[in-house]
Amino acid sequence: MRRNDAQSIGDVLRLTIQECNMTARLDEQRAIGLWRPIVGDHVASRCGRPTVKLGVMSISVPAAPLRQELTMNRSSIIRIINGKLGKQVISEIRFIS
Repeated sequence: MRRNDAQSIGDVLRLTIQECNMTARLDEQRAIGLWRPIVGDHVASRCGRPTVKLGVMSISVPAAPLRQELTMNRSSIIRIINGKLGKQVISEIRFIS
């Protein structure tokens, strides 16, 4: 049996993601993936893996001086992440001990 309405796998995946309302969660995962390239390997290796929920990125930073430095640069990091994603995905970053 031949099908005449063939679609590419990419199109089917995009449609499924949209229909299941998974776009926001996928964007959050992309934001997590941008953390290391933005802050660099040296800083990222001293932090825990970021998590994102409802636009709030949380990152464990055990060293107080590094946590303070990241806190002072929080707005720049948010701007870079959202700029690379092309939309407002991250609204806040929390650095926790």
